[in-house]
Amino acid sequence: MSDQRFFGDDLAQSFSLMDRGDCAGALSFAKSAYLSAQQQGEPSTLARCMSQMAWCCMRLGDVEVGLECAVAARRLWSKLDDTAELARIKAIEAFLLLDIGLSDDAFDLASLAVATAESSNDAPALAFALNAKGVTLAVCRQVSMAVPLLERSTAVAASAGNAGLHAFGLLNLGFCYSKRAEEAEAAEDTSATTHWLDRAIRITDEAISAAEACGDLWTLRVALGNCAEYSALKGDVDAAMQRLERSAALPGEGGASLRIHYLYTLATARLRSGDLSGALEAAQQSLDLADETGQIDHQLNAAAQLGRVHEALGQFELALALQKRFHALYVRQSGETTQRLAKAAELRAETSQLRARASALAAEALLDALTGMPNRRSFERMVEDLAGSDYALAIFDLDHFKAVNDQYSHLVGDDVLRRVSRTLGAHVADLGFAARLGGEEFVVILPRHDTQDAIAIVEDLRLALQDIDWSDIAPGLRATASIGLCSTAEARHHDEIMVRADQRLYAAKHGGRNRTVWRDTDQRRQAG
Repeated sequence: MSDQRFFGDDLAQSFSLMDRGDCAGALSFAKSAYLSAQQQGEPSTLARCMSQMAWCCMRLGDVEVGLECAVAARRLWSKLDDTAELARIKAIEAFLLLDIGLSDDAFDLASLAVATAESSNDAPALAFALNAKGVTLAVCRQVSMAVPLLERSTAVAASAGNAGLHAFGLLNLGFCYSKRAEEAEAAEDTSATTHWLDRAIRITDEAISAAEACGDLWTLRVALGNCAEYSALKGDVDAAMQRLERSAALPGEGGASLRIHYLYTLATARLRSGDLSGALEAAQQSLDLADETGQIDHQLNAAAQLGRVHEALGQFELALALQKRFHALYVRQSGETTQRLAKAAELRAETSQLRARASALAAEALLDALTGMPNRRSFERMVEDLAGSDYALAIFDLDHFKAVNDQYSHLVGDDVLRRVSRTLGAHVADLGFAARLGGEEFVVILPRHDTQDAIAIVEDLRLALQDIDWSDIAPGLRATASIGLCSTAEARHHDEIMVRADQRLYAAKHGGRNRTVWRDTDQRRQAG
């Protein structure tokens, strides 16, 4: 078996395990595939492995490693120009940023993910990106704006036949409705609270059915836990316990984060049912596991829950001790959050710097190094963009430029080229496009201009060059240009236009220089 087949099998196994909800196993196989792909130098496979690792880490709660993988994957997908995968990794990074409190950055990135996905015409990528943007809005308390996005996400996923994404969308739509319930509860609107909790339960039940049907055990576990929590908040303890029992009966492990949430929700349900000893056991297990994993967000929630149970039991000293621990954890969390924010900012700043440098290099590749004006490559792109449309083209060649270099030096010659470039650029800024083809040769393109208009514009340019005062560069210096002009009225193919313009440039040189030739006959304009 070849190495490529090996890492391909590992990556396929990773995706299969992820679909079944085994995030830890999926991460292990993705790492193995990454190492093999790294040895083979397979950029697209490396990018896919990094994306998979980022998504696994997000589901497992390992945010920092997930962000590092996401940033690396995003760089690779950008280089590979794969818009669908680029949209997906932007959405994954948005989810990760949301987990460490960078909600504004998460929203910006999720918005970019949606725009990228829409340009890719990839329905699953769009559904996933819409999901990310909707969740960021919900976390930012913009629930009314989040709901339409999540509803669209589920509709796009369903129409694309992607059952897993459809289940994931329904899960987060239920989360959105639960946020509406929180808003109503804060406003002491009991009927609205019940209404939104009912909607959250109903849509999350749909997510449970969808996840169960496609075998997505991770989404199924989350949906069962969320629905149990919503039912417990509504006071329907029996429904909460039924969903928790279904979750506990699922095969495999969902990871420590989901286990902690299960125990926390179990403690809530038992506390509301009056089963204080059962609530105490579940809350203590939740805190023990949170302490074992060191996940401070879970430690905070578990400590608060255990404190409430001790208070209900009348064990006020223990409740007070847990309240003090909660406060200490909160202070520590603030410090850790700051560190995580700094780490994320560092990663994103590095990415921004690389993006800025890449943009600068791309711009430099289209500009002439000496004059800063567009170069031949830029000119060729402009011609491609104008394919099928009308334009006039003029080739300018400075007269006796070798003599300028020989008499005044190449430094002066460079100054002449720079000033000619500025003059051409300024005169055609609103009319067309000017570029340096190389040496002392320049070209001007005038879109949507007929031959007579082009002759007048080019003649103005020739006279402007003739009238430049060069005395500040070198006394006695004079520079003029010979010009050959052709338009699409005479030839449709660009190569033919260039040939004719070049032939007419030669005619202008042969005819005495400092003149414009625009026909194959001896008609021309020149200095009087």
